[in-house]
This record gives sequence, structure tokens and C-alpha cells, in this order.
Amino acid sequence: RVKMPAPGMAALDLERAIGFNGGADSPLHALGDGGTGYAHASGACVVLSDLADPSRQHFLRGHSEDVSCLAVSSSGRYAASGQNGGEPDVLVWDLSTQTLVYRLQEHDHGVQLVRFSDDERFLLTVGVKKDGKMVVWDLVSGCIVASALAGKNNAAATCACWGGRKKDVKRRDTMQLQLATGGEGFLKYWTLDPAGGSLSSEEATTAVSRHVTALAFSHEREYLYAGSSSGDFVTILVRSLLMHSVTAAASNSVSALAPLPPVPRSLSVLGGDDTLERLLVAGGDGSCTVWQGDGRAYRRTESLEPKLPGAISALSLRVRHPAAGSTLRLLLGTRRGTIHEASLAPGASDAGESGARLLQESHCSAVRGVAYAPHSSTAFVSASDDGSVRLWDVASLSVVAKGECQTALALVPACVAFTGEAIFTGWADGKLRAHDAEDGALLWTLDGVHQSGVTTMAISHNAKFIVTGGESGEVRVWEIRTRHMLRHFKEHKTAITSLAVGSSDDHVFSSSRDRSILCWDLVQGARTTALVQRIGGINGIALHPDGTRLISVGQEKSVAVWDVRQPEPLQRIPLDAEQLTVALSADGSLFATGGADHKLRLWDMATAALLAECVGHSAAVRSIAWAPDGKQLVSCGDDGNILVWNVFYDMPPPPKPLALEAQDAGASEGRRGGRWTLASVPWARCYLALQAAAGAPGRDPQARSLNGWTQDSEMPLGGL
Repeated sequence: RVKMPAPGMAALDLERAIGFNGGADSPLHALGDGGTGYAHASGACVVLSDLADPSRQHFLRGHSEDVSCLAVSSSGRYAASGQNGGEPDVLVWDLSTQTLVYRLQEHDHGVQLVRFSDDERFLLTVGVKKDGKMVVWDLVSGCIVASALAGKNNAAATCACWGGRKKDVKRRDTMQLQLATGGEGFLKYWTLDPAGGSLSSEEATTAVSRHVTALAFSHEREYLYAGSSSGDFVTILVRSLLMHSVTAAASNSVSALAPLPPVPRSLSVLGGDDTLERLLVAGGDGSCTVWQGDGRAYRRTESLEPKLPGAISALSLRVRHPAAGSTLRLLLGTRRGTIHEASLAPGASDAGESGARLLQESHCSAVRGVAYAPHSSTAFVSASDDGSVRLWDVASLSVVAKGECQTALALVPACVAFTGEAIFTGWADGKLRAHDAEDGALLWTLDGVHQSGVTTMAISHNAKFIVTGGESGEVRVWEIRTRHMLRHFKEHKTAITSLAVGSSDDHVFSSSRDRSILCWDLVQGARTTALVQRIGGINGIALHPDGTRLISVGQEKSVAVWDVRQPEPLQRIPLDAEQLTVALSADGSLFATGGADHKLRLWDMATAALLAECVGHSAAVRSIAWAPDGKQLVSCGDDGNILVWNVFYDMPPPPKPLALEAQDAGASEGRRGGRWTLASVPWARCYLALQAAAGAPGRDPQARSLNGWTQDSEMPLGGL
């Protein structure tokens, strides 16, 4: 929560974040040694979760853009996170107190990766290609120990690891530390002298040019393992920096490596008297395997079956030093936005204890829309650029049903709506698709809804027709049962951005980038009202249940409150950024807006007062949906995250607006902090009641609604 003005009637608090930065560097880590906690990157936040209680989350917020890399120290006490963009800072967190320890500002353009030394004394940070620097920080003082160029020629370092203390020729530990960096066509071995503040490097031999994607020193620090984009890992003898072996481990790139304690040959499948090194390898093909070897040859001993559905981007052991012969407990994250708890039992790959359990599922691309069913707060739906449509259970925030379309053919979804029985989505290929809410199966596809693409949609309150808006400015009405077009309106000059159906289902409001808001009579098939904004297109509208008030947001960087019977807005509240979406609570007492500044704002409808201003997203907020009971709202955005917010009331949520703004400073009775409260002003409550009873003038009481046609008439709706 970033800003909370003087006490109002409601406040927002972030309850849950559904998201996982699967494309970041090492975005998932187990906390402690054998504990149930874990940390993962989600948008601009580092989220702390618990395997024992999935609903329990804590948020570390300090970044302005997506977290690009994450690291946790060996004891689980500290975490470090970096970001790209204009503020490429590295944040060091104390996880025991969930407070920020350091904000390290040395890199430009972005941070590629962060790594803690084994003793937690030093932190290595490596910048993106344009930055090119690697910096070693002293975590006691927060000062720089040494820095150097991490890459080679024009190639950037994309992976790195610490290797503990460097050994001398007699294999005894020295006061120097060793580490390695790798990237496109190079592998460097580094020696850090903390006392002298110097970094020196040597090239390791890999026989042929390789794109190094993952690095790890063996448990005894005798070998350096380098995974490559070709799916193999190379074993380098540290004392000579010469390659000893190449082992094919995956059908895609090797994405993560984790050394395991050596096992005596007598306990291994290879047999013998000495010990064998062990290595855990995760691949871009979703594989996770354990390999044993002596540096010259390696053999696979354990394998996760079946493979995970997606490239593994994060691998973390829940027990840092598992005993030989014990079952490995680990956490795995994928580029498809999933987090899994996995077990690898020793012996055959089909051992009974081996397998993976899905912990969290999320979208892996921008989320375009979210929606609740009209009369149920137990589930909501979402649609994303990754081509998936998902139904979420609010209690567990797990996916109940999922539908998918190939984005290469259908392009991306622009909007989503939910009736409780079916999920409707509008796509950039101009089609309308319906999915079953039970299992996500595709029910039907309606072609040619809008030739240039569907941009927005709204479902009638009786759930019998859908109104769609198109890229070329058309508004069309479709019967759900027959999928026939009932009405076609074309007056807007540019894309339709938002639609709002009146409570009686006989009229609909449409907004467009052409600066206009038009009201269409669905019975007469004609436009009845036109509201025009002077500057900037309109991005979203929300219609109050009373049918006379409307909220709009748009490119003019303000929130406008309209009386639909008047040509000019009643009030316009200027803001610092363009607002992209607006949504009203079911009772009409509150509304929320989301903008290009990543912020979610909560407003009082009666006074247009700002109640809360919250930051949770790391990119533009695209859609907001209120739960019908008014206790929660859901937001989504270009960062691929879905955030669930709790709405807290200072008083029980009222059925009607309960406050009027007092502009004069001389009043005393009923005045509380510059606001008239109707609990103490009886005449004002009566005034509002009379206003509501009067209704919207100009509406013909004899006009038949579409609801009446569909219930009482046998004539096909296409005949309207």
C-alpha cells in the first residue's frame, strides 16, 4: 500500500499474487534447510510463500519493474533481487524481518544475475550485455570489493556461480575465493582476493565453442560443471582448467545445475572403493535427472517422470546437503509459469516416491482481462496473451478449468466475460470463442464477429446476448443461443474500447478512442445519446446501477464523472498518468481504476474522493473485476500477474452511496473532516432517495426491453 489518504469508507490490501517470472534468472528458491518456505519472483515483487499453507504470502516490494533475477543465501536469511530498465538496482533483503538492507546502485541498463557466496559474506552481481560489469559487494559494509568486465568481446555473461575457497597446489584452502562466469562462446574462471580488492580471470578449455547456460562447482570443488544450450554438460578439472568429459543430459538446453554430496562407489550403481561426484541437471525439455561419475564418465541414476510441461528455469534443493541414498526433495519452476514440488527417489526412474506436484499455476504472458460471474464471488476467469483462458477458484486460487488456443492462429485474446456456465473470449483474429466452465473445453467458435479484431465485450444481465466492439468502430449484438447477430451499429470512427449494458438490458453504452461515448437503444436500434470528451481518447467506462451516472478514463490522464443526461462531465479529477480501465462495485458505492503507471486506485463514487492508491503490478494495469459481494477485487496487467485485493470497510458496505462532499468550510453539523455523512444528515438521504425514484428522464416507460422479447415472444431474435 503506497498511499492512503485520510480515513475513508474503504481500503485495499493485497491478499494474493498469482504470477511467476519464469523467464527471470533463478526465480525460485527454497528457504532454509529442510523448511517449508520458499521465495519466488512475481512481477516487481519477491513473494514469500509456505508449502504448508499455500494461502499465506508475504510481499517484498521495492522494484519499479519486473524482477529479472533472484538469489537466496545458503542459510535462507538474505535474498537479493535485481531488475532491468531505468532503475537497475539490486535490493538485498533480510528475510527474517522482511526489511530492505541495501539498495545497490552500480549497474546500468539492467541486472542479469545475482549470487551469494557460500559464507554469505559477498554478493556477486552481473549486468546485462549493455552494462557488461560484474561487481562483488561486501555485505557487511555494503561497499564494492572488486569489479571487472564479466563477458568476452561482445558476448555477455549469462550465468555464474561461486566455488568457495580456492585451493593451492597441495589442495589446501587459501584466503582467496573462486567463481566462474559463462556465456556465448566463453567460460571464465575467476579468482577473488578480498583483501586486495582484485579479480583475475583465466579461460577454461571446452574443446569447441559452446553457449554456456548453467554453471556449478562440484561438492568437493574439484570440478566445474558447465551446461550448454546443446543439452550437454562439460566437466572441467579446476586445477588445470582442462575439459575432462562431455555428457548429453537433455534434448534441449541445460537450464540449471545443482551439485550433490558425493556417494561411495559401494553404494552406487557403478561400484568400486572411492567416491563418485553427483550432479542434478534440469533441462529445457522439462527433464530433471541425477548423474554420477568420476569426472571422466557419468551415468544417469535418477530421473523425474513424467517430465514437466515446459522448460525448467529454476531448480532449488529443499535440503541443501541430502544424505547419500535419500530421496531428493526439490522445487522446480518453469518458463510456462508453473511451480512444482518434486521428489527423486534413488534407484529406478519409476520409483514410487518420484514425481512432481503442482504448487502454483499462472499465466506466462500479459493478462488482458479478468471477470466474475454476475452473482457468484467464488470464481473468476482470466485471458492471457499466452493463449490460455483460465477459471480460478477464489478460496484456493487454483485453476478449476483451462482452455487454450494456438496464438499463431488465433493471435491473442483482447477481452473475457463469464456467465457462470460458459467463458466467452474475443480475439484479435475477429472471432468469438466460448469455453465450458466445467473443463475448459471449446464449445464453439463464431467467425467474423469483427473483421479487424474483437476489442471488448459485455454480457447482458439476463445472459441471453453478448455485445461486442471491434477494431474498426462497430458495435454488434449477438444472441448466445443461436449465435445470430441482432444489431449492428457503426458510428464510432476508431476502435471500441469499452461497453456497458444498462440494468434493464435495453440500452448499451460504448466508448472509443475517437473521444466519444454513445448510448444505443437496443430495441429501437438507434443511437440516443452522445457524450464527447474534448481531449484524448476514452479507454474505459463503467455505468452506475442507477443508469444515470457513468465513469470514464482515458488518454487525457483524468477520471471523469458524467451524468448521461448532460453533455459535460460533472467532475474531472486530474491524474499523473493515463488510466486504462475502470470498474464499479456491484452496489455502486465504490469504483477502481488502473493505469499505465502500474497503480490501482480505489474511489468513493458519491464524492469522487480517492480512498487508496496501491502498487502491486510492475506494468500497465489492463483490467479490473469486482467480486459481486464487494469484498474483493481482482486486477491484471501486462506483467502477467493477477492480484487479488481485499476491500476493507470502515462500516458495512452500503447499498447506496452514503457521503456527499462538502465544499464550504463553515458548516458544522454532520461535518467530519470536510465530508457530510448521511448518517447525520437525514434530509440528504431523502434527497437521494427522491432522485433514485425519479429515474432517468427521457426514457419511454412503454419501450419493450430485449428481456421482454426473449421471454414473451416466439419471434426469432434475429427479426429485431
